[in-house]
Amino acid sequence: MNKLWGGRFINQIDFDIELYLNSFNIDKYLFNYEIKVISSYIKSLFLSNYINNLEKKKLTNSLYLIKKNFKNSNVEDIHSYLEKELIKYNGELGKKIYIAKSRNDQITTITKLMLLEEIKKINILLIFVRKSIISLAEKEYNFPLPGFTHLQIAQPITLGHYLLSWNEMFKRDHINLLNCKKNCLYAPIGAAALAGHNYKINRNIIKKILNFKNLTENSIDSVSDRDYIIFFSNFCNILITHLSRICEDLIIWSSNKFEFLKLSDLISSGSSIMPQKKNPDLFELIRSKTGRIFGNSINILTILKSQALSYNKDNQEDKESLFDNIYTIKNTLNCFRKCLPILKFNKKNMYFSSLENYSTATDMADYLVKKGLNFRNSHLIVGNCIKYCEKKKNKNN
Repeated sequence: MNKLWGGRFINQIDFDIELYLNSFNIDKYLFNYEIKVISSYIKSLFLSNYINNLEKKKLTNSLYLIKKNFKNSNVEDIHSYLEKELIKYNGELGKKIYIAKSRNDQITTITKLMLLEEIKKINILLIFVRKSIISLAEKEYNFPLPGFTHLQIAQPITLGHYLLSWNEMFKRDHINLLNCKKNCLYAPIGAAALAGHNYKINRNIIKKILNFKNLTENSIDSVSDRDYIIFFSNFCNILITHLSRICEDLIIWSSNKFEFLKLSDLISSGSSIMPQKKNPDLFELIRSKTGRIFGNSINILTILKSQALSYNKDNQEDKESLFDNIYTIKNTLNCFRKCLPILKFNKKNMYFSSLENYSTATDMADYLVKKGLNFRNSHLIVGNCIKYCEKKKNKNN
């Protein structure tokens, strides 16, 4: 197939360089969204009187066949693939629909559509996670547990209260995710390469068909904007940080020195040399995913930081890290959700540990305040009591 841009060139591009520039192997994951956009574009061309009803039906039917027979190809990108197939099925009519449209506005449109759909899936997973946490907290709401600051026993808390702190983190993640969705609801289609187009095609038609809420207002920004990917990347950064911190606690709790948590066989693995080992591999791997997610965030920021407005080939590299973030976050949330109902807490160890290290010292100081002392003096008195107890080697309350 001739290149979409081949008219002004004399020589063929170098084979190795062509392979290096091609993005079909990444773009193909956006194929269904490409079909949606072209389908909406065909309808808009018909409603704007650029094609007749018979042509519209023929083009729409060919999209069904193209989707059904989709296969790998060595073409430049997914846009080239679809144009080649439309021309194969429709002849000259297939060339007709590519007025007022560029790959520049098309790729950001289909990426937004894909991200909107994936945000829905992640939203459902977050709901499942939060419901599981709340259910677990209700079950364990009143059981004593040592609260830690600086990883040292500080004050008694309840297991339910601790678990609900997870929910608060995920609640903020939920808000961040919904903000990501808002950034994807602006339709850039119609911006063309960067300067709009010369045809009387109503952008609102495509916006409504594709369920966008608004239209972008500046054609240059429309094709260069990748903020919606950055926002989603930031959401992933914060979410995976929350998961990593939770898993760090669970790893510590499952250690032999703490024994607050008994690892289920369903979420553990062992050692090839040490028969006794049961390792918190799930929690460790979730913790390690932060590096992957953070790296993807640096990737998109670095791609964008030195780009001149508007579109540049650099933006071809934005999708691989985005796809990886989506897959990693969905997979991680799903596995974390599955582990929540089978967490087995060692309540006896938690209870006795909550009595150690003078964990009720603050309550004693507060008691003295209620009896008339100021807090600084009561703090000093309780501190002296602790000093005396330590000399007597009594570390219990």
